[in-house]
Amino acid sequence: MFLKFSIIMALSSQPNFIEYLFELVQHINGQTTLPQQICLELAKIMKYLNSDLEVIDASDLIQLLSEDADYSFFYQQQDSHELFNMLMKHIEEANNQVNSFDLTMLKSKQMKSKNPFLHHTKVQIKCNSCNQSFNSLKVESNYAFHFQLNYARTIKEAIDYIQKPEIITDYICFYCSLQFLKKKYTLNEQQTLIDSYLSVNSYDEDSFTMIKKIIALLNAIQGNQYQIDPQKACLKRTVTRYTHIAKYPKTFCFFVNRLIVHPNYGLIKLDYPVHLDSTFTVANKQYSFSALVCHLGDSYSGHYVAYKRTFAQDLESSMSQDKSYKKCEWYITSDVKVVLTKQPLQGEAYLIFYDTY
Repeated sequence: MFLKFSIIMALSSQPNFIEYLFELVQHINGQTTLPQQICLELAKIMKYLNSDLEVIDASDLIQLLSEDADYSFFYQQQDSHELFNMLMKHIEEANNQVNSFDLTMLKSKQMKSKNPFLHHTKVQIKCNSCNQSFNSLKVESNYAFHFQLNYARTIKEAIDYIQKPEIITDYICFYCSLQFLKKKYTLNEQQTLIDSYLSVNSYDEDSFTMIKKIIALLNAIQGNQYQIDPQKACLKRTVTRYTHIAKYPKTFCFFVNRLIVHPNYGLIKLDYPVHLDSTFTVANKQYSFSALVCHLGDSYSGHYVAYKRTFAQDLESSMSQDKSYKKCEWYITSDVKVVLTKQPLQGEAYLIFYDTY
């Protein structure tokens, strides 16, 4: 079996993703865009990878991806994590296109399922000086979790570290800066304007942008005697950044960050092993180890291999109401070589997948 990218082998072991992809391509019809064509070709490969075919040609998918400028940029290195993000980007674009409002039908076309890799994290900032909390980025959405090898060796440790409070210095505190402005501006209209912002604990833009807008409004009030430089009004404080996983995905993808900059040796690859249990439970859901992509080599060159757990051959049944997936054997895939194996090589883990059924 020949396939150019190890990440695609790993994706073929994720029933929730395959179900979502199959539903997505059913909504694609008529003249197709590049993201939709990529989804159609990827769905065809997913079906082939779980069939009895011995040879699979991915050249059409490669040709479609080559039309993406980002793909052309890293084509020679073929980084699995970057390719995963690129595929998710095209799938998201295709999803948005098929779910757009149809003016001819006067209705919105909606899919039942969401991308199973999609998860949401909520970020909150708390100033250690004034104790005010505010949302800096509100809700972030992504498809892969970062697995920091310097701080984690297991999935549980990786998830705990993602949600560990982080101390940040020299961060512009919106509320400390407003209190400073309140002392400088004394007109009643100015005080009222500042108080209206002090009562709000959520905003979309960064502190400096907001403060510049507020100062512009304050300076425009008739009778104002001050012209304050926004840079001087921005008070920097030590803050605590809290990250909370607001919505867990159906299918986990962990990106093991193995590359660091060493002060003496430059870019180096960490060879620390990870310890992956067959299952783990979070948010009352049990996830099963389903695929693994490993990087063999150093920080400048190497080779990717994929460990793929096979499931029921008939993927069309994944769209039926009876979704019972039979777990089969593990296979290691390396270019044209496919070998039955008992245990994935966890020490070189680069992308880790857990699915729930």
